[in-house]
Amino acid sequence: MQVKLLRVIQEREVLRLGATSPVKVDVRFIAATNRDIKDSIRGGQFRQDLFFRLDVVSFHIPPLSERRDDIPLLVYYFLKKYSTLMNKDVKEVHQDVMSILMSYDFPGNVRELENIIERGVALAAGPAIEMNHLPEDLRELSIRTFRKKEGRIQSLEQQELSYIQWVLKEVGGNKTLAAQTLGIDRVSLWRKLKKYGLEDSTSD
Repeated sequence: MQVKLLRVIQEREVLRLGATSPVKVDVRFIAATNRDIKDSIRGGQFRQDLFFRLDVVSFHIPPLSERRDDIPLLVYYFLKKYSTLMNKDVKEVHQDVMSILMSYDFPGNVRELENIIERGVALAAGPAIEMNHLPEDLRELSIRTFRKKEGRIQSLEQQELSYIQWVLKEVGGNKTLAAQTLGIDRVSLWRKLKKYGLEDSTSD
């Protein structure tokens, strides 16, 4: 198949099934993979000449776990998409749900996040996706997140402070994105930052 594809790319023509003469085609090729293609070439699974024909303009897109700033944006994109498709008025994601999503590594990448939001919208009976709408493994992750630290159980204020600090770090100190991730408005976030003495350590 790789040989046939290479011929199509080079000659810009295809031979239809049962035909005796080739047909010219004017197409562009977009190829994507989650594998290390150079390892596949060294291992003999992928042809080097085909790689060089495809490798005209390349983009490396890091996995979702390496670009967590994108998670809230993708969450609300998928939320709007599936709320519209299912004709449901689900507009928000509970703060605890967003916290879990921001701390999850997403081995299934963006597709996994999309599936989680689609499931949440399908199960939601109200205006928000809540913890009980998440898959079981993510609900278990929420339990592990709030285990004892240093042999003691943290107070609610300590948990809130730790969480806000973590979110601010993940979004590079951006208050607008932090507020969106936390599920609150900027004024509420400012009050919490002032309460914990963090108002001077962040950017707009």
